[in-house]
Amino acid sequence: MFRTIRLNKLMLAALLPLVIAAGAGIRSTCAASQTEEPAISRSGVPVPIIMYHSVTLDNDKCGEYVVSLDQIEADINYLKQNNFTPVFMNDLIRYVNYDGELPDKPVVLTFDDGCYNNYEYLFGLLKKENFKASLSVVGSYTIDASESGNEPSAAYSYLRWCDINEMRESGYYEFCNHSYDMHSLDERRGVLKKDGENDAEYQHAMLKDIDGMQRLFEQNCGFKPNTFTYPYGFICPEAEEIVKSLGFEATLGVEEKPNYIVKGDSECLFGLHRYNRSGFCKTENFMKNMLDDYTNG
Repeated sequence: MFRTIRLNKLMLAALLPLVIAAGAGIRSTCAASQTEEPAISRSGVPVPIIMYHSVTLDNDKCGEYVVSLDQIEADINYLKQNNFTPVFMNDLIRYVNYDGELPDKPVVLTFDDGCYNNYEYLFGLLKKENFKASLSVVGSYTIDASESGNEPSAAYSYLRWCDINEMRESGYYEFCNHSYDMHSLDERRGVLKKDGENDAEYQHAMLKDIDGMQRLFEQNCGFKPNTFTYPYGFICPEAEEIVKSLGFEATLGVEEKPNYIVKGDSECLFGLHRYNRSGFCKTENFMKNMLDDYTNG
């Protein structure tokens, strides 16, 4: 029974974002842009943010939201060869809000949903390459994994609190809030309002879920994340207002566009864009298309 539940959730996390990408008209970085927009002058530090999900050791099992460890290693080697330095979301926040510093070419690697394979497969690679990753965890998945008593599997399980603590203490991972139980495409669709839901009902639901997840992090790990990752990238002004009221200093979406980080401008950290790393794409093609967006404006 445990295996069936975990497998269904992993399939949901891997497949349902296709609906969001299609609905939002997000361009895949594996395909060349059909039309080029005029170059726009940008101020601030350019910061590419890559979005990964599940990790596999089998290259034949790659998908739009499943990448192989070999592909991640190739990505990291490409970034190193092109003088990029991995940073956490916390590094961006310190730079903008607390007079911190950033390297010349920062890049953020994010992993959504909290799949156990982000621990089982990725941990050793990050240590070997001295790279960082920002993980966004869904609370209900972590609670189920922590309370099941079953041995976790890289094929279908999610991170437990003990895994999160070990990963964070290593210095190679940081953790973000990905909601407690809003990672779904039911009547709410992520954090969006339900049909017929008034403002008070919506605010109550959001506070209960997102602040509840913050409390779980504090109770089980001794910290509260300062970045919120929108499930499926659904963002609305009402949600941003509530997220800010809870003390979050940055939010992550899924739109594939460049980011420019400006010291002292706290608003530049909200609704940050990310490029989905498809397992169907070669490293060189993915990186070229992503970085060309920065070159072309």
